[in-house]
Amino acid sequence: EDTVVVTRDLVERAKPDPHLFLAAASLLGVDPRHSFVVGDSVWDLLAAQRAGALGVGLLSGGYGRAELQAAGAYRVYADPAEMLDRLEEVGVRPAR
Repeated sequence: EDTVVVTRDLVERAKPDPHLFLAAASLLGVDPRHSFVVGDSVWDLLAAQRAGALGVGLLSGGYGRAELQAAGAYRVYADPAEMLDRLEEVGVRPAR
């Protein structure tokens, strides 16, 4: 009930256009420039960049590190566990 979900049918265009991420930011009440998008494809990262968000890549979608970086990934991680271990690299500080 309190989870924001934005699907393709709710926006005019899908990735690589930024509409999905802009709609999610709007529903959350945040500026996309103050958020980050986690994606596993070049299309995710291109859309994140176009939305003004920081793009973080995961190597789970069949794309390589260089491809994700070329599409705008600030950081690329092997999997969600590695990303969580290294969140400080994208400006998220752990609760203490």
